[in-house]
Amino acid sequence: MTAEMMKSMPMAEMPMGMDMMAMQEAIEACSACMQACTMCSDAMGGMEDMGTCASMCANCADMCTTMMRVMMRPMAMDMPSMMAMLEATIAMCKACMDECMSHAEMSETCRMCAQACEMAMNACMKMLSSMKAMA
Repeated sequence: MTAEMMKSMPMAEMPMGMDMMAMQEAIEACSACMQACTMCSDAMGGMEDMGTCASMCANCADMCTTMMRVMMRPMAMDMPSMMAMLEATIAMCKACMDECMSHAEMSETCRMCAQACEMAMNACMKMLSSMKAMA
């Protein structure tokens, strides 16, 4: 539905050549990561010695939510700030992925969360690369 809505939006202010498919993939990957991180944070929050993981997941969920929301408002997009946000989201997803991977053998939740973080990180890197190619 998001892709269809974006197609119907007046894009007069949108930078020409913006890779809307990469943006759609990043929106979907950030949504999936936000969901996985929220569930992982909840699952790890009550476990002993998993406070760092729970907090990292909560932070990553918040970053992905914010990134997703910004991408869903492409009118008059500010390229430098969007690129900086993508870089920050990539860094947060990487940190969360690394943290969850350190628990992946003992927790299927952490393994799946790490996988979602990696997918969001890769989608945001693809989006960032497409934006750098336009600059």
